[in-house]
Parts: sequence; C-alpha cells; structure tokens
Amino acid sequence: MYVPGAVAGSAVALVLLAGCVFDAGKPEVVFENNLSVDVQVHLDGVEHPAVIQVSRDGGTNSLPVRDCRGTGIVVETTDGDLVGRVDKPACVDWRLTVNEDGSLTYQER
Repeated sequence: MYVPGAVAGSAVALVLLAGCVFDAGKPEVVFENNLSVDVQVHLDGVEHPAVIQVSRDGGTNSLPVRDCRGTGIVVETTDGDLVGRVDKPACVDWRLTVNEDGSLTYQER
C-alpha cells in the first residue's frame, strides 16, 4: 500500500539527517601564520611529532586530532629559529595564531 505522506516524511527526514552528516567539521587543530616568513609547527610530548608547514602572510594549515595531543605546541621559522611556544596540548576545535608581532594566540574556535 502506497502512503504519499509517509514517503514525503521519510524523504524530508533523510535530507535533514544527510545535512547533519555533511555539516560536521573535521576534528582538527588549525594553525594560522600572520608573519612575513613561513613557519613550522610541531608538538612536544608525542612519540612521533609531525612537522606542519604554515605559509606566510595569513597562511593556514591543520593537524587532524581526535582529542588532545602532546604537552605543548612549538612554532619555529623554517630556519629553526624559535618564534614561540604554548604549554598546552593541541586539541580539537582550537586555533593557534602566530600574530604579526610574533606573539601566539591559542583559543577555542
């Protein structure tokens, strides 16, 4: 037996559920660099730290994380000069910004 209202209701529910699935953001920490030089970011306190390259003048990059990783976040120029350090882990939905003056801002997005 065909019930038009049931079919329409099911279609609406499917569209709404699909929207929820596709709207979900990636679990990541984001790095933004506002310096005029490229930087690299790595985590302290992890067994195999990845080095994340972030380009100059507003460049961004990210690191996929499920929860929080590491004990700190270190930012250096590509020549290895220290720009700064945050003594907090890299966590999902947080953003580390390297400001134009070289200071670091680390906050929830």
